[in-house]
Amino acid sequence: MKVGIDIRDLRIAQTGAKTYLSELSQAWELLSNANIVLLDSHINVYKGSNKLFKAIEHLRFFWWKQFQLPRLAVKYNCTHLFCTDFFLPYFKNWNGTHLKTIAVLHDAFFWESPEHYNSIWLKLFHLVGVPAAKRANLLIVPSLFAKSRILNFENFDARKLLVVHEAAKTLPLLSNPEIQLSQIAPSLVGVKYFLHVGVFEKRKNIATLLEAFAVVQKTNPELKLVLVGNVSVKQKLNDEPAIIEAINRLQIKNAVVRLGYLDAENLASIYQCAFAYVFPSLNEGFGLPVLEAFSAGLPLICSNNSALPEVAGDAALYFDPLNAVQLTDCMQQIISNPILKQDLVEKGKLQLAKFSWSKAATEIQLALQQL
Repeated sequence: MKVGIDIRDLRIAQTGAKTYLSELSQAWELLSNANIVLLDSHINVYKGSNKLFKAIEHLRFFWWKQFQLPRLAVKYNCTHLFCTDFFLPYFKNWNGTHLKTIAVLHDAFFWESPEHYNSIWLKLFHLVGVPAAKRANLLIVPSLFAKSRILNFENFDARKLLVVHEAAKTLPLLSNPEIQLSQIAPSLVGVKYFLHVGVFEKRKNIATLLEAFAVVQKTNPELKLVLVGNVSVKQKLNDEPAIIEAINRLQIKNAVVRLGYLDAENLASIYQCAFAYVFPSLNEGFGLPVLEAFSAGLPLICSNNSALPEVAGDAALYFDPLNAVQLTDCMQQIISNPILKQDLVEKGKLQLAKFSWSKAATEIQLALQQL
């Protein structure tokens, strides 16, 4: 068995998608019985906003998946082809080689929120992506919730859907995180702040977090809210205008710190110096920041929906993400109750131990051997 892994997505992937592909590939390479090859395009990916060039890029993506990728896999004598971005080649027979194909379906967002996606991209997904996935030998999903939602929308063979949990992003453990913090955000050194990490997409529900924080900050003026993450490159998903509007309307501009995208070392310092993590998302196929918060020893305040309870278990203070009042109450509990805060931290450590990229790679490797 020789597995070709499509890594072209690393050229454009952000946050969770990038973490999944890079972490899983590295863990897989370390397995004693691993025989994998990383497959990439030699052509750069267009990441601008020009509509014509974006349309051309969609077509280039289609050409890569359906023709270049399988040919490259056969060239390197791969028996299996593994893709982590939903899309697979429809045809699996190339030059006398029958490729076994495996895709990762991270969530059901394409079905649940079609209005958030480019029309060309959506057509490619339904006309080519879904039929190719139905022909796959195996489909990896990150949670039981994601599996149930996908099967709710599409008649995949349920026996082909294998739940393999993800794990936390590997971040360095800094001996003096405050020193690193002082270089990127000196105003945060020695300050108590709530943290949110994630791209500014509508489903991240950051506006509700701002509403709740504004109330808490009135009685705790020393508090800050730190938002780490890029503005979404997908125009229909971008929630930055609503975030800016909320910050200005609530008059909390001086209390909200936006840091954009951070590399691993800077992100580690932000996590390690935070007071608590807040995850108000409306929908997650898994929710990597949950485990990142646990890894940093932070208490977690988390939405009570989608896959989040499956990942966080009993190690979170839950709230209805559509109810800012409930979120306000949770934040105030963390501030006023140090025993509760420490209890969540200890439970988070226990919950984190259930997940690892090595475990995920091993489970996938075993599943592929049985195909």
